Amino acid sequence: MLHVLGLTPTEEELYERLVGGPPMAAGQAETVHLKRLLELGLVTELPGDPPRWTATPPAVALEVLIGERSLALAEAARHIADLDRRFHRTETGRDWPPPVEVIYGREEILRRGPEFQRGVRAEIRACDGPPYPEDNPAAVNTMELDHLRRGIRYRVLYDRRALDVPGRPADLEAGLAAGEEARVTDIPLKMTLVDDAIAILPLHHPADVESRLVVYDPVLLTALGALFEMYWDRGLPLRVSGGKAHLSGAGTGPSDSEAHLLPLLVAGLTDQEIAAHLKLSDRTVRSRVRAMTARLDAATRFQAGYQSVARGWLGG
Repeated sequence: MLHVLGLTPTEEELYERLVGGPPMAAGQAETVHLKRLLELGLVTELPGDPPRWTATPPAVALEVLIGERSLALAEAARHIADLDRRFHRTETGRDWPPPVEVIYGREEILRRGPEFQRGVRAEIRACDGPPYPEDNPAAVNTMELDHLRRGIRYRVLYDRRALDVPGRPADLEAGLAAGEEARVTDIPLKMTLVDDAIAILPLHHPADVESRLVVYDPVLLTALGALFEMYWDRGLPLRVSGGKAHLSGAGTGPSDSEAHLLPLLVAGLTDQEIAAHLKLSDRTVRSRVRAMTARLDAATRFQAGYQSVARGWLGG
């Protein structure tokens, strides 16, 4: 027990013998251990010849030792705090990724971009739109196809201008056939998110092909991920057939029943309130809402309302 105060097992045993017995003369114990206990204040040397030693009352001696240890620990804690402050002051000089990194030059962008994506473990999310640093932005993305075969999830938000790139539908069709999830919207910015670990986006606005900003900071990554998810919820699902890209449901309008249902849905009315307004049963309203939500490729009532507006079903 007393080892926490700096005593060796032999010294502890000797002190306990002295506590429970008479004074000890030279020869009954090694003098070196007695002198060590004397230095710690645990024994007292009695006058006389030969010298003898007796235990100092534990309540006094051990309290003193505990106090000294407490002072030493407090000093150590202060020193650790100072070391920690010094560590964090120099942390930015260590060989760790900075919060952000800037990449300059088209060739360097083309080299580093695939390197970042090769390290993906679960998912890549991207906001895709021109301008592109690649010589042929319509070329099939073979790395994506390989990742999709390995079970990596791809969710890509395409800017409407991206669909106008000559030859682009072939790349889109290959990705969608392999499992890419794609939607179209007016993207807030070009961006690629690799898991929740890295984000690559343009350094300037409007975007150019000569610089990229690479984000490692967790707080910024969380914010960029939330931005992507917000636009993903609003995006219109993309389909490709016959070498042409089109939006799911584009070119078709709402049915008569949907036209009556939509304004009430967008206004935030509940199924019961819609049923009362349209003089229908609750069950009929729920069935129509489910069917319309599925036709709009929406997961929630909010998405259904937003996508109906984006398709022009509500005139805006």
